[in-house]
Amino acid sequence: MCISIKYHWITHFPKRYALYKKVFANIIYFVSGIVIHPRKNLLNHKDLLQARVKLRKGDVVIAGNLRELSHLFITGPVTHALLYIGHRKFIHAIADGVDYTTLHHLFTEYDTMVIMRLPKGTSHRKHKIKLAIKHAEAQIGKPYDFGFSGDKSKFFCTELVNYAYSKAGHDTGLKSMGRFRTFEEKIEKRIITATKALHPEKFIEGALLHNY
Repeated sequence: MCISIKYHWITHFPKRYALYKKVFANIIYFVSGIVIHPRKNLLNHKDLLQARVKLRKGDVVIAGNLRELSHLFITGPVTHALLYIGHRKFIHAIADGVDYTTLHHLFTEYDTMVIMRLPKGTSHRKHKIKLAIKHAEAQIGKPYDFGFSGDKSKFFCTELVNYAYSKAGHDTGLKSMGRFRTFEEKIEKRIITATKALHPEKFIEGALLHNY
């Protein structure tokens, strides 16, 4: 079995973030970044062409990287959520913080992709999409929410998408995790439970978003 490492040391954390938390976050990021079976990703050129045609502003994309060790903890085909803002660009929250990414990057890093969209009958649909993108862009540069705390000074992937649409007056149906009650519970459960912050079955069955 081939093993390779591709990630770097994370330095972008919330202000006054404890040193032990920084170390722990980097350990988790290091482990989850181990690629256990290097190969070309499963999304191909045909998929890319189809995505270019289908994607619309405001779409929520859930994607999965099946090559990394983190996939062993996250059962299911998807591991990440992004908000499409048009012109082949997305906003998402990763370990380095909230930032833009491109359709090209998505198709070189991920193996699965599902496009979710507000139904056409949604009231004030275009306005809500515009507001959601505006609120998501306002979070650019904020650090990742390693504690899954719900504090809006930092975000993890589904938390960012939920927040953007919530501020626009819409409930995405995405499942986000809450804070664990004690530090011991965080240490015990963070690796497995926190990685289940995205529950695709809840997302796909939701009445407010649908698979295109």
